[in-house]
Amino acid sequence: MDRLKKRVAVFALAALAFSVLASAATIEGQAWRLASLPGHDLGALGAGQYLTARFEAGHVSGFSGCNRFMGSYTVDRNQLTVGQLAGTMMACPETAMAIEGAFKGSLAGTLRYAIVDDRLTLTPVSGAPLVFDLEPKPVLEGVKWEVTGFNNGRQAVVSAVLGTKLTLSFKDGTLSGSSGCNTFRASYKAEENRIVVGPAAATRKMCSGKGVMEQERQFLAALETAVKWDISRGMLDMHRADGERVLTANVQGK
Repeated sequence: MDRLKKRVAVFALAALAFSVLASAATIEGQAWRLASLPGHDLGALGAGQYLTARFEAGHVSGFSGCNRFMGSYTVDRNQLTVGQLAGTMMACPETAMAIEGAFKGSLAGTLRYAIVDDRLTLTPVSGAPLVFDLEPKPVLEGVKWEVTGFNNGRQAVVSAVLGTKLTLSFKDGTLSGSSGCNTFRASYKAEENRIVVGPAAATRKMCSGKGVMEQERQFLAALETAVKWDISRGMLDMHRADGERVLTANVQGK
């Protein structure tokens, strides 16, 4: 009997150690997509709508059903402690708001986590666990992006001048597109979610619309400041080293 107890204890310790090491190695720097939320039908959000969470360098962020959220977290072995979450303040249909409230309520306090086969399970002290799948890796290249907002260099993200389009295409180290009046090309290097964009060379057409040429200058200058990119729910989001947003863009035609 004593021998059996020892074997069970050794097995339990080994399983715990494996869970802790695997979790600590992979929870951060990954984007996770919620697979289920007890008591709620995530399909009610509509096609292409899903709840997400990303844990990186003590900062958690994601989409909670209606709004974007963000907050802080700490990791201690196989325990994740999430601080108070803040977020945007959009109003959505009742179903989406109910899902958001339940999700944010569950993603709070101290949770035990484990990762097995690209599936993350967060288990609270009481209540049902949250189960996430690893989100498919976003694709920057091979897509034509239409810019929905860009940094004008005066601490503001603004839309394109009426009647103009700002576009981006990334392929084989070359970034090209339209800067509202002219077309442009620049070199870039992307690794994981980091990016470096070189100076842009543009054609030399002059456009007479109000603010069009100034927009072009501001847009191309903003591109050179980008150091980080992310794609969430089909939207490209690029940021500067100081955290300020460089631009947002959607797949052209959507």
